[in-house]
Amino acid sequence: MAAVTRQMKEGPAIEPAVDAARSPSGRRPIDLVHLARQTSGDRKLEAEVLGLLMRHLEMFDERLEIATRDESRYIAHALKGAARNIGAFPLADAAQRFECSVLDSDAVAALRSEMKETARFVRSLLG
Repeated sequence: MAAVTRQMKEGPAIEPAVDAARSPSGRRPIDLVHLARQTSGDRKLEAEVLGLLMRHLEMFDERLEIATRDESRYIAHALKGAARNIGAFPLADAAQRFECSVLDSDAVAALRSEMKETARFVRSLLG
């Protein structure tokens, strides 16, 4: 836990290799090509992963309301990692901005907006 807290304060050691603007799916909330690669094209696994993301988004949205500054950073850090792993790059970018400045109202608004947009996109995929 101490290592995660230290990294959150210091920032990422390396920047992500994927540029969201150049991702195969463009600026969609989730890069479906990346997701397919991560799940080896298994549609059932994709649906399971997207369902988990929805639960995380709901939980994080609730927790952000009552979280302390440090808890907010931790939530943003966890969300950033989960989002990058499945190709939700705009969400990961918003979480990273929020993680670096949890008291910035613009960063909070951007994160909440991206969470809603990602959730809307996932619901459209899952039907």
